[in-house]
Amino acid sequence: MFNDNTAIALCGITLLLFFIGGVTGFLSNPYYIGFVVIIYVIIIVNLFMNKSPDVNDNDNL
Repeated sequence: MFNDNTAIALCGITLLLFFIGGVTGFLSNPYYIGFVVIIYVIIIVNLFMNKSPDVNDNDNL
């Protein structure tokens, strides 16, 4: 879904949004927390949808 650099950038953006929301008090706004949760879910889905390299059992012999 995303490559490594994009995933790290999304994690940084999520962390920044949590920090800004906590300092400014936006975390009590349901639209703001919904936006942050959607980004967080996208990152978690990316962890499970990441393709692993195909390894054939015959290549190891």
